[in-house]
Amino acid sequence: MTIEDELPAKRAAMPRRSAAVQGSPRAAQTPILTITVNPALDVTATVPHVVPTEKLRCSTPFYAAGGGGVNVSRAIEALGGTSRAFVALGGATGEHFRQLLAPHGFDKLIWPIEGETRLSLDLLASSTHQQYRFLLPGPSQSAAGARALQLAARQEIARLPGAFVVISGTLLPGQRTDFVGRLAAEARRSGSRAILDVSGAALRAAVKVRPFLLRMNHLEAQELLDDPDEPTVLAHRAAQAIVAQGGAENVIVTAGDGGAVLAAGAEMFHFRPPRVEVNSAVGGGDSFTGALALGLARGLSLPEACRFGVAAAASAVTGSSTELCRGPQTRRFLKQVVSVAPPAGFAAQTPPPARVNQRPGVSSLS
Repeated sequence: MTIEDELPAKRAAMPRRSAAVQGSPRAAQTPILTITVNPALDVTATVPHVVPTEKLRCSTPFYAAGGGGVNVSRAIEALGGTSRAFVALGGATGEHFRQLLAPHGFDKLIWPIEGETRLSLDLLASSTHQQYRFLLPGPSQSAAGARALQLAARQEIARLPGAFVVISGTLLPGQRTDFVGRLAAEARRSGSRAILDVSGAALRAAVKVRPFLLRMNHLEAQELLDDPDEPTVLAHRAAQAIVAQGGAENVIVTAGDGGAVLAAGAEMFHFRPPRVEVNSAVGGGDSFTGALALGLARGLSLPEACRFGVAAAASAVTGSSTELCRGPQTRRFLKQVVSVAPPAGFAAQTPPPARVNQRPGVSSLS
């Protein structure tokens, strides 16, 4: 039996798509498809302090469905938009994840995978207010399972031509590092635009297919370019270099409270967020990507959608644990996002852009 023969049987076992999205009173928007192949059941708790050896007695945990594109769909929903979420789940943890996802109103497309959906542990030390994040790798996939997952994701992209396709998060062990690039190429063939929010080997492979947009933080840009520069200078250099070398049509590099830098063709933009009290390091990037995709889907220009993303990220970091952006607060913050000039250490095209590092970088993801 071929992989193509197996897909109908697997698809028959998938739950029906939610009809609630279709009838919801939403603003007109282009369809958005999010793809998450390695989601995480987020477990959040507090602990007095974190020290070695000692038994650390935690508070009652809070559970949430998280990871990459799932968080992007949650952020889009919080901002009043809608999306389809393609999510790969497995085992008892995957079933718990599915139950947590059920109350959300966006369309859900669950694909069964081998093994148990991973856990992500987020601990807050109450004595220091420091956050500790422990991320497990996810279940390893056989070659056949990885191929079936890729084919299913490609078919979902083909079923939604003209959409914005957001591929976000890490890969499963056993998946090819060019998985994301192949999906981005499928999106282009379908007349869709791929927004990629990935890192490491998957990011290095993605720049070879020139997707519509790459979103990364300054640490991911530093790894990609082997450039140790100051975050906002690095964000400008990385965004410019990747576009100039044909790695993507558009690039956004975020730099924490330094804001976001957008390279759109030959144009450069830098947006700085309002000053806020940061309560959590979780969810800012996914909230940014969700607002960005929703802004584009509603017809905003790329710079204005980027500004919307900066406001959503600022909203997310003021929340607690795995909480994402809030709509009313994001709209308030949007009025406070400012456009700023490039930093003093950055000169456009002088010196020539740093070379993008495309080394294979085989890891546990491959």
